Amino acid sequence: MCGFAGFLERPARPPEERTAILARMGRVLEHRGPDDGRTFDDGRLAFVFRRLSIVDVERGAQPLENEARSLVVAVNGEIYNHAELRARLPGRHTFATASDSEIAVHLFEEHGAGFLEALNGIYALLVWDRRAGRLLLARDRLGVKPLYWARVPHGLLFGSELKALLVHPDCPRRFRADDFDWSYLEGDTYTAPNWRASPTFVEGVEAVPGGSSLEAEVARPPVIRRYWALEDSIALAAEAAPRPARAYVDDYAELFEDSVRLQLMSDVPIGTFLSGGLDSSAIAAAARGRDMHCFSVAADTTAATGDLERARDLARALGLPLWAPWYDDEEFARQIDFSLGAFEYFVWMMDAPRFAPESFFKHELHRYAKTRVPELKVILLGQGADEFAGGYSTSLSSPRASWVDYLERELVPHHRTLGPSPPVATFHREMLTRVWVLQSHNLWNEDRVSSSQGVEARVPFLDHRLVEFLAAIPEPLHARLFFNKAILREAARRLLPPRYTEAPKVLFWQAEDTSSVHRLMRDCLDRSYPEFREEYRASGLDDLYRAAHAPGHDWTRASRELLGRMAIAVFERLCQRAAADDVRVSRLGPPSPLHEHAPQLGAGAASG
Repeated sequence: MCGFAGFLERPARPPEERTAILARMGRVLEHRGPDDGRTFDDGRLAFVFRRLSIVDVERGAQPLENEARSLVVAVNGEIYNHAELRARLPGRHTFATASDSEIAVHLFEEHGAGFLEALNGIYALLVWDRRAGRLLLARDRLGVKPLYWARVPHGLLFGSELKALLVHPDCPRRFRADDFDWSYLEGDTYTAPNWRASPTFVEGVEAVPGGSSLEAEVARPPVIRRYWALEDSIALAAEAAPRPARAYVDDYAELFEDSVRLQLMSDVPIGTFLSGGLDSSAIAAAARGRDMHCFSVAADTTAATGDLERARDLARALGLPLWAPWYDDEEFARQIDFSLGAFEYFVWMMDAPRFAPESFFKHELHRYAKTRVPELKVILLGQGADEFAGGYSTSLSSPRASWVDYLERELVPHHRTLGPSPPVATFHREMLTRVWVLQSHNLWNEDRVSSSQGVEARVPFLDHRLVEFLAAIPEPLHARLFFNKAILREAARRLLPPRYTEAPKVLFWQAEDTSSVHRLMRDCLDRSYPEFREEYRASGLDDLYRAAHAPGHDWTRASRELLGRMAIAVFERLCQRAAADDVRVSRLGPPSPLHEHAPQLGAGAASG
């Protein structure tokens, strides 16, 4: 996990101005790459790179160049299959490092932009062809790593985070209300608004969609091309004759274990969030034999569902240390900073007018992990296990009778709101929807939260080979393999006993009773709104604040709406002030105020 930002322009502004802009871009990206910072500027392309050193720590500084220095490359993320790709290259290529990122520059020499199709990884990258004066920007298939861009009067801006573009004096900065999910203020879940794959919340700033590249030259408009589309795999499903269900389970199991193997690539300590549920337990079990730090949430809800006990037992069986911070409702509220400054930090961190319980709780878990293991730089997550394998078809909080019930009562009505349906099976349509929702919400949240603590989040379930495999399963097998995530449950039996493979799905922060979460959000309001009201001259929101405390009123809805409108106000101000270097946001990093629920478990763990 790293970050880069820069600009392609002609005519070039004075060198001292370019240097100053790059320095400011680098400062706002320092959390993504706290280990090293370098700049490149040849009078046309200028960019800054912040590095989180994970592979070839000593020699892998970026940017990297080819032997003739005619190509320059920078990569935010990881190319997991770099060793395999390196072995295939002709012997004429000379590598200066053992970094996974260097493979990009040599593959580009061989295949041009077509080299993207060979990569297995999570990345946002740039390749600068100095002779042709052409810039290539590209984003991984599922959009795990972010990548923004904007046209400006004399060229193009680009960067890993919105805030890095906003410090440039020419960056657009007007709030784009159409990107905001206004329905979130009235409900509990986020949906991708208007079928936008990549909301940015700023007019004139766009995101390169997952599976796409952007080519730019100073004198020409940029061109975006898709190099990957899940529709291609779905088309195979319609053409293929179904195989026995067990064959799909076996193939999926092998692909999953290989994905975990690849994503353990690291020269520094790694960890995993082990909730005790199916997804995270499968990752931990597949990584058996590798030293890892495990982190879990200890709370009344995780104890009640059995997740906490399963996490402890699995960590002990694997001989791994388990760290479990206690999320007691009242104590948690006392420990965590809910000031206006903290609220502004969360909005700035998220690169969006968002403040939601899930991201808030995950932030504190990442912060806690970094406190307990300061050298930690990589976390493996179970994100993406549900979207393409039927994980939302039934759960502890939303049980459903059958696959048909799930399709007809939930998916079909939802799909009608998205516009015309493509001629594919209902669950294939859902897969296409989830590609966009992942990169506009779930993966967005995971990236911003983990990077805020200088940690790279990896997602083995979103190896594109796994996603393509699931999408190519013919419709007649969907009920058999996808209801209650059957394909993963059966595949995981190779790795885990039944108490894990048969455990019901439980959302990260939800159980049957979510009142404690809503009370926590109202507590946030109580501590931040009075100061917000004065600072932002927002007395017009007083009615919502009173409604959030009125007995008998739908105070949860009022709290959510008020927090949403506060987030919009903060976001708009941050956008306007970024160019003037008038943003003073204090980062909430280690040390974490949370403490252990119980002594750490597993071999070699110190007492908590």
